[in-house]
Amino acid sequence: VLVMLLVLAGYLLVQEALRSSGATLSATEVAEVVGLSRVSARRYLEHFVTTAQADVRLRYGSTGRPERRYRWVG
Repeated sequence: VLVMLLVLAGYLLVQEALRSSGATLSATEVAEVVGLSRVSARRYLEHFVTTAQADVRLRYGSTGRPERRYRWVG
């Protein structure tokens, strides 16, 4: 039961951070705002994309991998 509550809390924290931002956010930015690891934040964000509650766009820099930027559409 405790694990389920923690999962729900993480889900709601990430959802609220993305909804209230008014801009696109990376998984790193969301993680910093809500106090989760980047990996955990990204899992929630990808779930929101899969369920059509969020949109993801790639931002290309000069080198390295593109950054995934998330926006709430829900």
